[in-house]
Amino acid sequence: MKPNTRKNELFQTSHLTILISYSVLSAMLIAESLLLSWELWALILIAAAVALSWIMHIRQSLPDNSRLWMYSIFMMCTYFFYGIHPTSMFDAALVMTAVLLLFTVTANKPLILLCQITYFITMGYDVIAMISAGEAFDSLIISRIVLHFFIIIIAGKIARSVIDKWLSVLGNTHEEIEQLIDSTDRLNDFLANVSHEIRTPINAVMGLSRVCADKEKDDAVRTDMISVYNAGKRVADQIGDILDYSEIDRGMLARNDEDYMLASLLNDLVNEIRPDKPEHIELIIDVDPAIPAVMNTDVVKLKKILRHLIMNGLKYTREGGVYVRISSIKKDYGVNLCIEVTDTGIGMTPEETERIFERFYQANSGRTRSSSGLGLGMPVVYGFVSSLGGFLRIESTPGKGTSVHVSIPQKVVDESSCMSLNDRSKLCLGGFLHFEKFPHPSVREYYNITVRNIVKGLGVQMHRVDNVVNLDKLLHNVRLTHLFVAEEEYEENAGLMEELAKKMTVAVVANGGFVPPGNSNVRVMEKPFYCFPVASILNEEHNGDMSENGRMRCDTVSALVVDDERMNLIVAKSIFGRYGMTVYTASSGTESIDMCRSNRYDIVFMDHMMPGMDGVEAMKHIRADSRRAGHDLPIVALTANAVSTAKEMFLSEGFDGFVSKPVDLVELERVLKRVLPASKITYDTSGGRQRNDGAADEPEQDAAAVREPAETPEHTQGSSDGGDLYAELEKAGVDTAAGLKYCMNDRDFYRSLLVQFAAESDEKRTGMEKYFAEGDLKNYAILVHALKSTSRMIGCTGLSESAKALEQAAKDGDSAYISEHHAGVIVRYDSLTGLIRQVCGIAPDSGGEDEEESLEFEPENDSDGVLEFAPEDGE
Repeated sequence: MKPNTRKNELFQTSHLTILISYSVLSAMLIAESLLLSWELWALILIAAAVALSWIMHIRQSLPDNSRLWMYSIFMMCTYFFYGIHPTSMFDAALVMTAVLLLFTVTANKPLILLCQITYFITMGYDVIAMISAGEAFDSLIISRIVLHFFIIIIAGKIARSVIDKWLSVLGNTHEEIEQLIDSTDRLNDFLANVSHEIRTPINAVMGLSRVCADKEKDDAVRTDMISVYNAGKRVADQIGDILDYSEIDRGMLARNDEDYMLASLLNDLVNEIRPDKPEHIELIIDVDPAIPAVMNTDVVKLKKILRHLIMNGLKYTREGGVYVRISSIKKDYGVNLCIEVTDTGIGMTPEETERIFERFYQANSGRTRSSSGLGLGMPVVYGFVSSLGGFLRIESTPGKGTSVHVSIPQKVVDESSCMSLNDRSKLCLGGFLHFEKFPHPSVREYYNITVRNIVKGLGVQMHRVDNVVNLDKLLHNVRLTHLFVAEEEYEENAGLMEELAKKMTVAVVANGGFVPPGNSNVRVMEKPFYCFPVASILNEEHNGDMSENGRMRCDTVSALVVDDERMNLIVAKSIFGRYGMTVYTASSGTESIDMCRSNRYDIVFMDHMMPGMDGVEAMKHIRADSRRAGHDLPIVALTANAVSTAKEMFLSEGFDGFVSKPVDLVELERVLKRVLPASKITYDTSGGRQRNDGAADEPEQDAAAVREPAETPEHTQGSSDGGDLYAELEKAGVDTAAGLKYCMNDRDFYRSLLVQFAAESDEKRTGMEKYFAEGDLKNYAILVHALKSTSRMIGCTGLSESAKALEQAAKDGDSAYISEHHAGVIVRYDSLTGLIRQVCGIAPDSGGEDEEESLEFEPENDSDGVLEFAPEDGE
C-alpha cells in the first residue's frame, strides 16, 4: 500500500471517530438537559448541528480538513453550552481532558489549541457568572479553578507530545515504505530491462544453435547443439514469465479482450504442450459441450493461465496424470468459465499452499529441490485471473496431488454449443478401451469420467469393452458406426482393427510417435485425449460401401486445383490422381477464373488464403460464370483452416463441400460422393489403380487455353540411397516419419516434395527478402505462411514454428519482432534447402525451366504401383 493511501485511510478514520464521539456526547447532553430542564431551544440547535455534520460526512460536500474543523467547532459550541451551567462547572475539566485525548487521533495540533481555548472561555464565563451572582470565593474554589486550568494545560501538552511522536513514527514509516516501493519499482524495471536485453542474445543463441545442429553431421555434437537450443528456449520462456510478473506487480497489466472459440484456443494450446509432455504422464482434457461456441475475454491471458496450470501439473507429477475439466455456469453477464486442473503429483502442505502465490516461491525450493523454474507460474496465474475479474482456489494434499479451481467471467458472443453433431440419431459408438492397464487409479477414473461426459454431453450412445472376446460379442449384437481403440489394443489386434475399418470408422487414440501401416484405413487421434477431435470424427461419414466394393475411381473426372503454393499442388495432384482424375492446376484466384472460362471442369478444389484474390472471391466469380453458362460446377474448399467453425463458414459462403489439409481420404471420398454425379464414380475391385481405357475425356477448351506443367524440377539422381537420405535429414532436425505420414508413406512422393521444397526456395527467399526490405507485411505474411505450410509438410517443425511466429508478427504489425528474427529464419531455410539439394543431387539451377510447356497430367501406373504424371500425346 502506498503512503498517501495509508495516510488518507487514517485521516478518514479520525473523521469518523470524532463524528461518532460528537454524536454520542450530544445525545448524552440532550438527555441530561431534559432531566435538568435546561434550555430547549439549545437542544434543537445541537441536534441540527449533529444532523448537519452527518450530512456533510455522507455527501463529502466540503474538503476533508474543512469538514473536520466544522465538526470540531460544533462540538466546542456544544461543550460551551454544557460547561456554562453551574452544575457542570467543575466537571467540565474532566470532559475536556477526554476530548483532548480524543482529538489526538486527528494529529492536528491546532485543534488541541481550539479545545484549550474553549475550556478557558467556558471557565472564564463561569467565574464571571459567580462574581455577578455575588458568590463567595473561598480557598477551596480558587484552588480547584487553578488546578483545573493546569490540568487542561498539561493535557494539551501531553496531546501535542503524542501527536509529535506519532507523526515522527509515521513519517519514518512512510519514508521506509516509499523506499521499499521505490526499490521494488526499480527492481521490476531492472528485471524488465534485463529480460528485454537478454532476449536478443538468447534468440541469437537459439537461432545459431539450431542452424549449427542442422548442419552438424556428428550425432554427439548435434545432440549437444540441440541441448543448447532447448536451454535457450527454456530461458526465453522464463523471460516471458518475468515480464508478465513485472507488469502484474507494477499494476500495469492491460486487458485486450477479443472474441475467441474455445476449440481454437485448445487446439493451439495442445500443440504447444505436446512436445513438453512426458510420455509416461497422461493428460486428459474434459470439455463440457454446453460451453458457448464464441466468448469474449483476453484470450492471451486465458491461454497462459491454462498453460501454466497444466505445465505445473505435469512438472510436479512423477506418475499418474493430469486431468483438466472445463465447464461453464450461466450468469446475467454471460458465463463463468470454470477450469479445474487436478494432478496426481507431490502435493503441498497447508503452509506451502498459503505461500504459493508469493513470487519466486516453490514448494520444494532450496538446495534439494526436484523441479526447475523461477517460481513465477502461480503468481502470474493469480495476477491474470484477478485482472480478468475471476477467482482462484487451491486444494492440495501432500503425496496425493493438487487441484486448482479457477472461475473467470466471460461475455457470450454465440450461445450455441462449442461442439455439436450433424445427426446423432445415426451414431452408435463402440469403445475398445482397456483403462485398467493404467497403474494409477486416478488416471483410470479421469478417463472414465471424460468418456462419460463426452457421451452424455454429445447425446450419443457408447458401448465399451475391454477385451477382444467382448468386442466380438458386441459386433454381433450391435451395428457400430464408430469404434475408438487405444494404441495398445490396436497393436495387439491390428488385423482385426483394419478389417473393421472397412466397415466403420476406427479411431486409434495414440501417442505422437504412432504411425499406422501405409495402407491403413484407421484414423489416428493423437493424445492428449479430448472432445473436439472426437466430435470431428463423429461428424465424418464413413465410406463403408467403398471398402467392400473396391477402391473409389473417378476416371472421367477433370479437376482444377487452385493453390498459390506449388508444393500443395504437387500433393493435391498426387492424391486426386490416385482416383484416376485428370488434374489441372492454377496458382491464383484470377488464373482459376480464366481457366474456368476457357475450359470445362467437373470439380474445382479451391484454397482460401491466396495473394491478390482469395478463394472465396474467386469461387463467387466462377460460380456466377458457371450459372450463366448453365453448368452446375461443384466447388470444394481445400484449406488448412481447421478451426471448428471453418466448415460452416465456407459452406455459408457458397462452397459445395469442405476438405481440410492435410487431406483425410475418408473425408475426401465422402465429399466426392456427395458433390459428383453417381455416373462419375466407379469402384475398382481388382485392388489396382487401373485407368478407364488408358485415358480420360479431355475438357473442352479453346486454342488459347494453357494448362499447368509438371512441378517436379529436373534433377540428377543423388548418390545417397533412401536410408542415407533419411539419416541426413534426421540429423538436420527433419522428422522424416511425420513427412512420410503426410505423404501416406509413399517414399517417392516424399522425395518429390523435398525436391520441390528446395527448388522453389530461391524464389520464395527472394520474395521474403524483398517484402521485408519494403516493409510490405501483408505480402510478407503470405510468403511466410507458405513456408510454414511447406516446411511442416516435409517434417521440419522447427522451421515451420519459426515461420508461424513471423506470420503472426506480420499480421500484428510487429516489425520489431520480424526485424529481430527474419535473418535467423532465412539462414535456417537456406541451410535446410542446401542439405536437401546435396542429398537429393539437385542441380543448382533446376526447377521452373519448362514452365512454358503446355502439359496435361493424367494418372499413370508402373509396375511398382507408383503414381506418375505423363505428358499428353503429341506434346
